[in-house]
Amino acid sequence: MAAAGATTLLPAGALGSLLTGCSGAPAPPSWDFDAPVDRSGTWSIKHGRAKDGQLAMWIADMDFRTAPYVSEALGQRLDRDVLGYTSTPPEFYDAVAGWVKEQHGYAADREWVGYAPGVITSLNQAYLAFTEPGDKIIVQSPVYDHFRLYIERLGRVAVENPLIFENGRYRMDLEGLERLFDARTKAVVLCNPHNPCGILWDRETLAALAEVCERHGVLVFSDEIHGDLALYGRRHIPFCSVSDAAARIGMIFAGPTKAFNLAGLSGTAYSIIPDREKREKYKAFLGNQKLDEPSVFTIVSTIAAYTHVPDWLEALKRYLEGNIEKVVTFFENNNLGIKAVRPEASFLVWLDCRALDLPQAELMRRFSEDAGILLNNGASYGTGGEGFVRLNVGCPASVVDEALARIKRTFQ
Repeated sequence: MAAAGATTLLPAGALGSLLTGCSGAPAPPSWDFDAPVDRSGTWSIKHGRAKDGQLAMWIADMDFRTAPYVSEALGQRLDRDVLGYTSTPPEFYDAVAGWVKEQHGYAADREWVGYAPGVITSLNQAYLAFTEPGDKIIVQSPVYDHFRLYIERLGRVAVENPLIFENGRYRMDLEGLERLFDARTKAVVLCNPHNPCGILWDRETLAALAEVCERHGVLVFSDEIHGDLALYGRRHIPFCSVSDAAARIGMIFAGPTKAFNLAGLSGTAYSIIPDREKREKYKAFLGNQKLDEPSVFTIVSTIAAYTHVPDWLEALKRYLEGNIEKVVTFFENNNLGIKAVRPEASFLVWLDCRALDLPQAELMRRFSEDAGILLNNGASYGTGGEGFVRLNVGCPASVVDEALARIKRTFQ
């Protein structure tokens, strides 16, 4: 595989020529993850759905300020007072390729990198480009519910290959997967890292997935949006990097929106498609629908996020680890019938509540009404999600402490 072009990482404040027409004097790091962030009046989906007094700990959206160098870059671009039609500059592709090489050890050729109009939107376009109505697309539940939702909305058939949960850990059922393949099976959606379970799939598992899929002529669409948030010193492994087979059948969709808290910048993502034929087909498909033109804010935020020394991101990950350990330790020390599955990536904690032996509706009522915590219903993630809930700890530690106190009062 060809090596990516070198990208120089910049300290915070040093935007330089990456953002033409903008300048910024170097500034010292400035962030405080303990500080509450007022999201009132911002049309926040996360907080807008919370009732009075409820803690909003559901949708994958952090309650932290964006990395200062990203905010600075966006502010400088707005200061130009020019928001006309904008082309995608070479720096966008260089930034992505350089970041993936530096952070994930994957020397993806710059030519493999493309703009992607949001990860879920891009997956939807992959369904449309590479499958036909009635074709089967496999998901590995419990998994992010939008995979299955849009497969079905687009007239394809979502087929579940549930993960195996043993001794508090998940693994892929590759034998079960192979048994599901037939002539109408066209793709597998890989969640890497896995949402909601927080798994960083290892190289051996990914290579085995690639081998069995290529043998049956099945593509792999890999959602890697949480990859930049690998925790505890671990490293995210991009699917297409694990083998020649993975590079031939795989397509990666990712972006800075989760790690840098940019979900409101809709359409901020990228693709990596090593196979030339598939890459050209996909790019042409996006172009024919006019979905290949990123906004100026997507361009600026991606370049800023991916060309600065990731000191803010590293500090964020250490803070998230602290919140996760609070949750894990709390349930280990309090016999409430709930166990936390420690995530290896991101800020979402999967809580195993099956020992409570409650109907899912009653479990959700206890959390939502009795404890006053709005979180995600595990059943929505498909087979294997019953008896679980997903808790978002991407927030100040004081909010996590309050949530745990409420859970103790409710379930003790």
